[in-house]
Amino acid sequence: MKLSRDEEAFLHHWMRDEANFQGGPGPAKKLQLEHHAVPAQLAILIAAAIPDPDEQAAIVATPPPAALPLWPWTQDSLDARLREAQTALADVAA
Repeated sequence: MKLSRDEEAFLHHWMRDEANFQGGPGPAKKLQLEHHAVPAQLAILIAAAIPDPDEQAAIVATPPPAALPLWPWTQDSLDARLREAQTALADVAA
């Protein structure tokens, strides 16, 4: 699954926020809560688009960009991307 630039930027921020939750919710986590997205939904997108755990760890280990993340989806587009991610994951499992 290929992410758009905005999706990738947001998910990279969100992964860092999740890994560093001890410092309180970061900007991407706040956006996730504001848009009532479930963390598992974002994890599905990450699993489909960035399946390599080493790549995920490398993303988390790098400092976030100076620009704040933007929420890249409407509710309909997030639902569509989740269906796409679930299909991609099912194809890998088959």
